[in-house]
Amino acid sequence: MITITTVELLQKSIDYIEENLKTDITITEIAQHAGFSVYHFCRLFSNYIGMPVAAYMTKRRLYHGIYDIQAGKKTIDVALEYGFNTYPGFYKAFKREFGCSPTRYLDLNTVSKPVPIDLSKEAKFMLNKRQITQLLSKWDVEKELEINDVFTAGGAIKSNNAWSIGDKYIFKTGKNISGLKTHIAISRALEKAGMKSPTPIKTKTGEDFIIQDDRYYILTNRIEGQFLSPDERYSHNRESIGEKYGEAIGSLHKILKKQDKSIEVNDNNLLKTVLDWALPKTRVTMEQWACPLPDEFYENYINNFPKIYDNSPRHIIHRDANPSNIIFNEVEVSGFLEFEISERNVRIFDPCYCATGILSEAGEIEAGYEKWPDILRGIIRGYDKAVNLSNWEKEAIPYVIYSIQMIFIAWLLDNESYKGLAIRNREMLLWIWENRDKCFERIFKDQKS
Repeated sequence: MITITTVELLQKSIDYIEENLKTDITITEIAQHAGFSVYHFCRLFSNYIGMPVAAYMTKRRLYHGIYDIQAGKKTIDVALEYGFNTYPGFYKAFKREFGCSPTRYLDLNTVSKPVPIDLSKEAKFMLNKRQITQLLSKWDVEKELEINDVFTAGGAIKSNNAWSIGDKYIFKTGKNISGLKTHIAISRALEKAGMKSPTPIKTKTGEDFIIQDDRYYILTNRIEGQFLSPDERYSHNRESIGEKYGEAIGSLHKILKKQDKSIEVNDNNLLKTVLDWALPKTRVTMEQWACPLPDEFYENYINNFPKIYDNSPRHIIHRDANPSNIIFNEVEVSGFLEFEISERNVRIFDPCYCATGILSEAGEIEAGYEKWPDILRGIIRGYDKAVNLSNWEKEAIPYVIYSIQMIFIAWLLDNESYKGLAIRNREMLLWIWENRDKCFERIFKDQKS
């Protein structure tokens, strides 16, 4: 969870946005009002609210605009009032956000008066089974299906926004509609290509999802199978299991590459994120906490990664390819979950992210750290089989892993109750650097052979 002080500051920025929807406010102005630097504010806002600041402002203007149209105001007046130069501009933005025209939306929904997000209430949002049953009446599915909790983070945390419905469906709610639409677009592309991912079940009125009070509700198919346990990942055949992860991510990337121009996602620069924010913060905190990395680490990263990064292929990636989002049906990967934060980035990020997710479990396994290089090698070898890694990408692997760890450390340190995880990731980064030959030598041997 985020600290109370940060919640209050973010709430202050949300309230400020709400008060100025009809003015030409800038992100710099909002960040200054909340007392943050622009870069830190944008990352914090996006991580906690679930969408970029600009997307949130557009969404709030659209919600207020459609409410005013429902109340009888002329559409062109509403469009201009909320900062759209023309009604076609308002129309295009509305359809991109909600998947239909304003007229169609009003045919299907009665719009309540928009109220700003209350972060203190949002953190406590819950649905009971009676409410879920009422919402499910919007879909033509079997009656009296059993409603059960869904667990995330490797099965450790009960989700408060997703439930299993019988053995066929998953019911989910949230506020990041643009992220949901990214997931839907990607899941449909995967379905056409023969790869399984949760795709929307149409409502009785033919919609992919419903919206009530600024929140979406969606019913998807359930992927058969489950994620592997840490014991299974670190078993005697851990290298071959790693290879299955890598091949599956590579197969996913082949499909995503073909969709790179047709699916709208954020374009992220991993190197810039690290150099401008994560590396300086990691360096300071690791020195303060008496476990500094040597200057050689930072010099090596700064001197070598920029050139390698510029030569690494980019396209849409999963971005959250942690092992809990990769489903196995017995011994084979059967599908992927959660594409809401997918973005355009260097493609090698996903297999490296999967590997670091497995490394985070090493402390629970006997000799886990000693076993992890085998898993990493398997993931990279499997991924290489699927997509044919370039030499630049193989050289990038250590630096992408360092990048992931620095980003985790920097982000977790901004969240008070996550500082224990920050310490774990700090220890992971230190161990990877001190054991870099052991971690990466077999990958480079594979490259030479």
